[in-house]
Amino acid sequence: MFIPQHFSAARRFPHLSWTWPSGDRNALLIAAGHRDEHRAAASFVDWQLRADFDKVEFAEQRLLVTATNRFPATRLTVPNRARLDGLVRMFWTRSRLSLNQAAPALRALRAAGVEILVLKGMAAVAHDLQNLKGRIAHDIDILIHTRDVPTALVTLDGQGWIPNRGESLLFLKEQGARFRSINFLKRPFGDIDLHTRACLTTSADSPAETGIWQRSTRAFLLDADVLVPCATDRLMTAIAHGALDANHHSDWLIDSARLIAEEKIDWQLLAALAEELSASAQLSSALFYLRDILDVEIPDQFLVPIWEQARKDSTAYFKALLLGYPRDKHSVLTGLGRRIFKLHHSAQINAANKKASAAVPKSDIRMHRISSGLAVAASPRGLRHRLVVGEDATKVKILIGVEGTDKPRRYLFEINTGHRHVTRLRYRDRCGAGSEIKLSAELSLPNDLARDDLWIELRQSGPLPSLHSEDEKMLFGPRPFSVSVSMR
Repeated sequence: MFIPQHFSAARRFPHLSWTWPSGDRNALLIAAGHRDEHRAAASFVDWQLRADFDKVEFAEQRLLVTATNRFPATRLTVPNRARLDGLVRMFWTRSRLSLNQAAPALRALRAAGVEILVLKGMAAVAHDLQNLKGRIAHDIDILIHTRDVPTALVTLDGQGWIPNRGESLLFLKEQGARFRSINFLKRPFGDIDLHTRACLTTSADSPAETGIWQRSTRAFLLDADVLVPCATDRLMTAIAHGALDANHHSDWLIDSARLIAEEKIDWQLLAALAEELSASAQLSSALFYLRDILDVEIPDQFLVPIWEQARKDSTAYFKALLLGYPRDKHSVLTGLGRRIFKLHHSAQINAANKKASAAVPKSDIRMHRISSGLAVAASPRGLRHRLVVGEDATKVKILIGVEGTDKPRRYLFEINTGHRHVTRLRYRDRCGAGSEIKLSAELSLPNDLARDDLWIELRQSGPLPSLHSEDEKMLFGPRPFSVSVSMR
């Protein structure tokens, strides 16, 4: 495969600069992070003269908060000062409310003996709460040891936090540490991302993962004793995550610029981490953008070794190229390449997840749709039902009738006892039935199962934010269903 011999600012495929932010996003990044304040101020004013404030998306709003904080009214006159200041106040208030709601959970985790290492934006906030100004911090990213997963799950559940994908505590406990991250929510503003690994595709016992703990230092966040990664690990984490997200948000570039300008970076360690994580291409792309576009001081002696590493691994290079480019801007050909690398990347994450636990989790049982004329309902509709099963039953057939929607969606049913996860039933409606769906599944019951304490519950089938819309509830929320059981 062809890889450019020299990095170029010409934003054409297959140069890594093809993935760089462009247009209005690039203008706001310059306003928020360019080293020359005159250049940054000019870009800020120019963006406002061209932009339609009513159509600004959340990713741009995040950068607007940073740029507005950098250029207050006492330093720069801009056309939309009142709206900008209102935006800053709104997001600062929202961030403070999120932090305040998360504080008791962090203290409870520490009281339960769970060691916490804070990631991403929270690392800067832990060093100095003033760093919250000018940056949106709606969620708190925390990393824990895999051995602490059961304690953390029970503690968060006891504090009223629920996973945004809707899994039960019994299901999560059965899965153990076989996840990289779970987003927990608590109404109305609580948002905590619980991680078992800081890196995407490595196992928890890899040098990169163990090293981030060893190089961390103590700090206090919201009166909780936490660990904060060193500046080099924070830079590597920001780029490794952000560059593979097609600049869904671009705060990570501003965070990276600040780390390089204000902290001491161990460039040899950074190059070693990038090589271990196969992330030299992402790192090269980000560092050259910071140097060439935001004028961040990064000497060639640090950049050249990382760039040479990036050119040695063509697979990692094109993965960074195709995953780093915005999904909605791909052509048919590059979009196909993106999909291939996305599937490969997901497989790497799943492989790392499987290494986290020796136990083999139960596989979901796929349900089958049955004739609409077949009677199903023996129970009134509800979200949770007791399954009446005979003491000697070894196999049961479950028939379910559930309210459909007019849009495609998944249906997930958990079968549990009061203290144990048994299995999960799954069905995907690919068309959107719009009326009642009748489903069937067969399952074998373990011999040691309490037959008189068996329940089935329809769980939500995807991420459901605290302040979700009716459409999101329709697509992911639980639906009333009825159930009947026959024994074999």
